[in-house]
Formats: sequence, structure tokens, C-alpha cells
Amino acid sequence: MRSLDLDAMYAPKFSEYANIGVADPEAGEFRIGMEYGSRKSVIAAIRSYTIFRGVNYVVYESESQTFYAKCNSYGRGCNWLIQASLIQKKACWEIWRYNGSHTCFMG
Repeated sequence: MRSLDLDAMYAPKFSEYANIGVADPEAGEFRIGMEYGSRKSVIAAIRSYTIFRGVNYVVYESESQTFYAKCNSYGRGCNWLIQASLIQKKACWEIWRYNGSHTCFMG
């Protein structure tokens, strides 16, 4: 008789990216070098981050291999921006530009 391993059945396809969080658990922020398995997961992480903090952002550039967003108040008291790109050699998306947390209360 054969048994079915349910844990293996639902294991992530790319286990090296399974524990990648929205932000650094220590600081609650993104870090340069953070990796995500897809463009969709990067955008979802940014959206969750801004919703949690009650701030808004505008998409500055959105292409198939890059995503760049800024705070709505960028240049007027808040310098928050984030940029992620597809790193083909690693087959993942990576945060490669980040200015730190929002300095505004409402973007």
C-alpha cells in the first residue's frame, strides 16, 4: 500500500524563497537585497506595507522586469521610494533601491 505525503504535496516549488517575508522582521522594513519569487509578490509586499502604515504611493515605473514606486508626498517632505528588478541569473525579483521608512504620516 502506498501513502500520500501531504506535506510534500503542498511544499513551495522554490523552497529557497519560501521564507521570504514582506519586510525585515526586526525593523518592519524592506532591505536592499531582499528577494521575491515573482513580480506579483513584490507588488503585494509593497501594497501590504503601505496599507499597514496608512500611507499611499504612486507607481513611477512598471515594466516587465522592473517596478519602481514613490510616496505620494515624494519631494514634499517624504523621500520614500522602492525599486525592484528581475535578476535573471537568480531567477528572482530583488529590492535594489530603498530609501527607508516613510517620513510622512499620510502619503
